Amino acid sequence: MKIIISFIVLLFSPTFLFMDTFAQSVDLPNNFDIVVYEFGGLYYAKDSQKIIISSDTPDTVIKTALARGGEIYIAGGEYHLSKDFSGFDLKSLTHLKLAANSDIIVTSGYAGYVFRFSNGVGQCVIEGGQILEANPVKRNWIGIMMQGGPDGVFLNLIENMVITNPYIVIDFNSSTGQWVNANTFVNIKGWNFVRGIEFDFKGKHTDDVDGFDGNTFRDSMFQSGSMTTYGAKDIKHQYNAFYNVQFWDLPAGAISSTIDASAKNTIIIGGIMTHKGFVDDGKNTIVLDAWHSNFLSNSSISSDIINGKYQPQVNLSLLPAQNSLNMSMDQQPAAGLVTASKAQLGVSQKRPTQINVYGTVSNSQGGKVILYITRPDGVVEHDETYVTSKGIFYSPIAFDKNSLLGQYKIDVIYQNSNLGSILLNVTSDQVLLPVQTYPNTGTVLLSESNTPVLTLKSNANLWSQGKISDSTFGDSIQYLVKVGIIEKPNGTQTLLHQSLHIPTWFKNSVGWWANGQISDTDLISELQYLLDSGIIQMS
Repeated sequence: MKIIISFIVLLFSPTFLFMDTFAQSVDLPNNFDIVVYEFGGLYYAKDSQKIIISSDTPDTVIKTALARGGEIYIAGGEYHLSKDFSGFDLKSLTHLKLAANSDIIVTSGYAGYVFRFSNGVGQCVIEGGQILEANPVKRNWIGIMMQGGPDGVFLNLIENMVITNPYIVIDFNSSTGQWVNANTFVNIKGWNFVRGIEFDFKGKHTDDVDGFDGNTFRDSMFQSGSMTTYGAKDIKHQYNAFYNVQFWDLPAGAISSTIDASAKNTIIIGGIMTHKGFVDDGKNTIVLDAWHSNFLSNSSISSDIINGKYQPQVNLSLLPAQNSLNMSMDQQPAAGLVTASKAQLGVSQKRPTQINVYGTVSNSQGGKVILYITRPDGVVEHDETYVTSKGIFYSPIAFDKNSLLGQYKIDVIYQNSNLGSILLNVTSDQVLLPVQTYPNTGTVLLSESNTPVLTLKSNANLWSQGKISDSTFGDSIQYLVKVGIIEKPNGTQTLLHQSLHIPTWFKNSVGWWANGQISDTDLISELQYLLDSGIIQMS
């Protein structure tokens, strides 16, 4: 008997030795801290030094890797989760990449979430792989859950994932005092689901305090089955955007999308989201998809912008080459002002203030306009909007009590061309920064009944045509400074006529003003800018 046992040990020991050696020798993919993989019926998590854990239960191994965080790679293969599986939780700054052929398989009848982003989790990335349920399929589980909390769930990216046979593909879930903001979903494929995307908020919602704001869904497709009831259910709260999101083959009685009464500024562009049973109870919704090709909006401002009829409260100076960049406020704040390419904005503790950046581009080829927003702390954020066939674009930017105080710079780029920049000072309601304050702007400053002004317009017309010199027209600018229409920069008194140079593009503006094509306010704002920036100098 001892001989037989010894023989069996000798027979199997090399096998175990080989398996262990193989597991140790698996290399980490480039730039990843941990690799999870299966070999010989066991699952391993290995870092650059050693095997961290091995088990016949893949969920134990994956949870161990996720608890460490960092860069994690799950190799190809099938990962059959145990009956005791209770969901994977991400920690902040985790990058989890699943191989395209890696399958995360929950047990039949599982009723929890698979991946969850919970309170305080931000700046994670999950990409790749497939999540599915073992037969017989019961569809009681959730693929991705965004579980809000008082510290929020924010700036996470989920992309290139396939989720098959869930109850809900993507679920937003929060209550009073909790929020889920600025998360992005790209190229998500949902198959045979009951609900595609659901926004579930319990309790009393307060704008800019809690809820679901600024989440984006792009280039995602959801293939319905006979069990499907909703594509997107109860879209809630502010600035959520859906670009090319498609719900295919909805069965009889299913509803494509519903927008809740709490929703504001929802955007649906492209895709297939607003066909069967579509309900929009929100405010300022923009819809332009396959089922509403003639732009649908319950916002008169948005409709006017798309149709080229919008008249802003405050205009920026016109830029050369028929491009324009403009800024306005829905409502002028009690503290602050907007003028030309500069603004002074007092942020309320009670309600946010929205800056509208919009304009036109010449020779529009569609595509994106990108806004690079440099914050007071030097961090550069970016936002994107789309150009219509008429060359029009529009992007709202909200500021509230949580915004950094100080100067913001907004650079607007279209097809590698800079359309211009906007400077914005954000202050408290009580304290205004003096550097950007122009108390005379925002009103009609020039009067046709004033004889010197008529002379000024005559000179402006001649100068714009090149019939009088820069120095002669400089006398007209000096007049505006003298009477207080333009503020003297840094206490200076007179123009330096001997070195006066006025940029060519300003001649266009002056000509337009002389012919009544732009307002007095526009011209004064441009002149103030030329003086303040030192392009036109005074002594």
